[in-house]
Amino acid sequence: MQDILVVILVLAILAMLPFVPATRPIAKKVIMLGLMALAATATAASVASEQWKDVVAEAQAEHETEAQAKMLAAEPETITISLE
Repeated sequence: MQDILVVILVLAILAMLPFVPATRPIAKKVIMLGLMALAATATAASVASEQWKDVVAEAQAEHETEAQAKMLAAEPETITISLE
């Protein structure tokens, strides 16, 4: 509970920074740092997403190759029909 109050207090202080003239440069710096962190996070997420897509594509290709190999290796089934 105490952690939540600290977070609320910090957010309230950050929200008031732009309205106090002496703290305006600090507020701008905090916003710039937040934007830089957001951009870095977005880039990291994009790279991770591409890597996962590559892994999934490789797994699908391997699965299809193995399925085709199994189908080709399987003996053909012989069906006999008797007409009596």
